[in-house]
Amino acid sequence: MRMRVTGRRTINYPEEVLAALAALALLAGRGDDDGAARDEVAAAVEGAATIDEVDGADEVDGAGESDESGESDEAGESDEADALARQWVRHVVVPRERLSEIAARYGVTREDVVRRNDLSGPRASLKRGTRLKIHARQVPPPREEIEYEVLEGDSWSSIAVKHHVDYRDLLAWNWPRPKELGPGHKLAIWIDPGRPQTVNLRHGPPPPPLPEGLDGAQSVGKPARGRLRDGIQLPESDLYTRGHERWLWASSHTLRNLLTAIGEFRYSSGYEGELVIGSMSRRRGGRFPPHRSHQSGRDVDIRLPLLPGVPSSFSPNADEIDWAAAWELVRHLVATEEVEVIFLEGPLQRRLYQAALWEGVVAEELKPIIAWPNRQGNEKAIVRHSRGHDGHIHVRFRCGLDEPRCRPRRRRPQPPAELVASPSAATG
Repeated sequence: MRMRVTGRRTINYPEEVLAALAALALLAGRGDDDGAARDEVAAAVEGAATIDEVDGADEVDGAGESDESGESDEAGESDEADALARQWVRHVVVPRERLSEIAARYGVTREDVVRRNDLSGPRASLKRGTRLKIHARQVPPPREEIEYEVLEGDSWSSIAVKHHVDYRDLLAWNWPRPKELGPGHKLAIWIDPGRPQTVNLRHGPPPPPLPEGLDGAQSVGKPARGRLRDGIQLPESDLYTRGHERWLWASSHTLRNLLTAIGEFRYSSGYEGELVIGSMSRRRGGRFPPHRSHQSGRDVDIRLPLLPGVPSSFSPNADEIDWAAAWELVRHLVATEEVEVIFLEGPLQRRLYQAALWEGVVAEELKPIIAWPNRQGNEKAIVRHSRGHDGHIHVRFRCGLDEPRCRPRRRRPQPPAELVASPSAATG
């Protein structure tokens, strides 16, 4: 049984489907809390939909050339709107472009691009100038190569941040790089005029008041050896899409801080995309296979926000994620001062860190928040590495003052004052 996510609402799946997914994950031998097994169950938890690719739309080349491929596939009535909304585009690969990056630009999957261009696989390397046939759902402006003249005080890092490009890409575009980067030196930069800007353009709706009935639920014990007393279910809201209702129970302290953070995130950043809340805890807590934690009502899985137009997926790749929105979400979670830890795979922390710099955050302010780039010497950061957390973040809240039997793992250091100030007043 498949279901589409068509808005922020509760999504229910048959019990036998959920049980089968959990059993498969355990049989696969990946039943630890930090493993990829969670992603298998997250397909149901997050209600991710698969979208069938459909041929047959008018063929239009994004650069003004016609592509008379004549391809067509059989499509059901339910897919006709999708087929009509698409157009054919010939994409010319620029230096350092990845297949997943190209697919995300046009709102299609890597597999779709691979199939239509007879490529070796989703990780196929692409040479500059390669022409790809794309059946696009959206057509952004093409990337442009510019020449930048270095100014006094510029560095490779500051130039990359200024132009919203990856530091490593900037180095590669100008290889061999000069021994010294001084004023007047000219650099080649491939900018992206079509880069989506989904946050910090305007305020969203004011945060709604917390719903009634959030009192009385208490966390007991530790996240991986605990239970939930008088658990309260995550309420329905226009602010997010809920996963399966059986897995959305938490302590009062967790719910109050989670709802506060999401409300402030929506208001301050103006983000309008979908936010999916997955696994939390069972009604009474306790063991929750395939998770190792999620036992005491303090853990929350949140799917990383997707770029506009990207097909919904329970396990998006790094190029499909809206990292600016992800950073704003993390910032507002941290601003509650009640988050103990956020798990995200180390390699993806670089993208989160980069997005924070692009949004104007100073690197020094990120040290107590994101472990990258000094994971070995920054174990006390709030965002830390944990294997398997690549399509979602795992947020763990602190014990509340009214939870005497709750056992924290450890107390976390406080983030900089400028980042924990009222988020509502932090947006320009």
